[in-house]
Amino acid sequence: MKLSCDVVVVGGGHAGVEAAAAAARSGVRTLLITPDLGRVAQMSCNPAIGGVAKGVVAREVDALGGIMGRATDAARIQFRMLNRSKGPAVWGPRAQCDRALYVLAVRRLLEELPGLELLQDMVSDVVVDGRRAVGVRTRSGAEVEARAVVITAGTFLRGRIHVGADTGVGAGRAGEAPSVELAEGLGSLLEVARFKTGTPPRVDGRTVRLEELQRQDGDETPFRFAAYAAEAVPEQRPCWITWAGEDLKRVVRENLGRSALYGGSISGKGPRYCPSIEDKIVRFPDAPRHQVILEPEGLHTTELYVNGLSTSLPADVQMAFLRTLPGLEDVHMTRVGYAIEYDYFPPHQLRHTLETRVVAGLFLAGQVNGTTGYEEAAGQGVVAGINAALQVKGEEPFVLERDQAYIGVLVDDLVSRGVDEPYRLFTSRAEFRLLLRQDNAPRRLGPLARDRGMLTADQERALTRRLAAEERVLVWFRETWLPTRAVAGPAEPSDATPEPGSAPAAELLRRPGVRAEDLVKAGGATMPEVPEDVLAAVEVEVKYEGYVMRERERAMRVRKHANIKLANDLPYLGFVTLSFEAREKLQRIRPETLAQAGRIPGVSPADLQNLILEVRRWRAQLSSDGATAAGG
Repeated sequence: MKLSCDVVVVGGGHAGVEAAAAAARSGVRTLLITPDLGRVAQMSCNPAIGGVAKGVVAREVDALGGIMGRATDAARIQFRMLNRSKGPAVWGPRAQCDRALYVLAVRRLLEELPGLELLQDMVSDVVVDGRRAVGVRTRSGAEVEARAVVITAGTFLRGRIHVGADTGVGAGRAGEAPSVELAEGLGSLLEVARFKTGTPPRVDGRTVRLEELQRQDGDETPFRFAAYAAEAVPEQRPCWITWAGEDLKRVVRENLGRSALYGGSISGKGPRYCPSIEDKIVRFPDAPRHQVILEPEGLHTTELYVNGLSTSLPADVQMAFLRTLPGLEDVHMTRVGYAIEYDYFPPHQLRHTLETRVVAGLFLAGQVNGTTGYEEAAGQGVVAGINAALQVKGEEPFVLERDQAYIGVLVDDLVSRGVDEPYRLFTSRAEFRLLLRQDNAPRRLGPLARDRGMLTADQERALTRRLAAEERVLVWFRETWLPTRAVAGPAEPSDATPEPGSAPAAELLRRPGVRAEDLVKAGGATMPEVPEDVLAAVEVEVKYEGYVMRERERAMRVRKHANIKLANDLPYLGFVTLSFEAREKLQRIRPETLAQAGRIPGVSPADLQNLILEVRRWRAQLSSDGATAAGG
């Protein structure tokens, strides 16, 4: 069987579905190939979307036209805004999802897109002509011609699951075969390394004494991840908190030698910020206890996800330590936890478009780039999918800067700094996090997506309505004067006051503890009818306007370095005024701008100054050699 398309996407996880959807929305013929169409965007670990930094990425994916936000709203059975007691720059929306409903929502949204076809098959090889990817082959014998190829194979590349020290089996996920042929083919083109990740056991909620546990309900405040469409939100469910104490620690310590991680079966490095229970007990021996959260898997099942107990211990040990938890003394384990080891490609081999440097037209996204997390995968998927489509159309690439999106921080960190452990986003990784809030994602990225043809017609109309609504509220705050006596809080000076005892609503809103709804009630003024999320976004923008302006000015200063381009063929090893470490890393990574060079670990400010001089000398030498050659 021979097939043809513009962009072929390999893998139907969170990166793959976003890459395929982005390419299709851009108007190119797209084919998504995955081993099981019933598991597109499968939540193979925690059935949750969002969190600190990660929730902002989910909103950014939505603002760029992606499907993660709508699917999350359609499957959400609990919502919480994390860090609400802190400033809005670090607020993190998080949703516990019904695992089955999420997959169904993603499949429905994919099938709504014209120009996107789905195929259930396993890709065995990437077809390369010279140094350009021109298609793929599948196990069933299909040959697919394509002008761009996006690989989003997740943990399937030579994946191996471990439950105990001596039980490793080849698998991409529990119950699914690994992709060995594709891993070998890509390994002949790219540098390869190994990482590992893991998942905890699941339990039957009917065998848990929930009445003895601490109940954790979600927020009552309405919230939607999706800005362009309103999905029906399901019934909400609570989570339950218990604690791993001395009894569990004893069980784990006594069986460390039977762990795949500590028994020597696993060579790949795991995520430091999501450690297994073995790691927690070895690395934090003095911690009196560790929190464990029982999270519902869905509305139509009693199964609970045991968050906090990721492990590679044997099944009998998992059963034993589960029953040491308060409330779980008689628990039944429905699924065993496991660790999984897999191939990834160190991301210094990528451009900021996520195209590989050595093979044109070959893009990588998701865990194959050394990341962990559904949101990080989805963000990369959008970048890879849109850039594959733009390359097919002969248009300029789409690259997000660090001051534009957390996705820009993610991609730049991967390409510039590489990874030595599975990469996870945190707010601390972003220099301009006050600009990159979850509430302003549509305003930040919606116009960029619209201008590059990444939105559907319905999404464009929704964006237009939203931006107009935000502008109406902004004008109201700036032009409406209200009496100051009815609003508590210390006054701020105003340049112009037409009458004693009044001030612009925007100025009053900046007072500590004052909310927009307070101003409406106090002054009796009529605010434009707008959705609650629009009012919330504008309120934050107005309240922190001075800080935001200063951060934008700082970002513009940093941007000046980004305008200094670095040629791809610079002879870094010959730039003797740079440190040896800087020369080696610049030669390996080959940054595209001076700003990117400055973010490479080991490249000092002195190296940057010397690099500018070396580049000038190199260019002068090229010009001189060219003039000499022309003169004969």
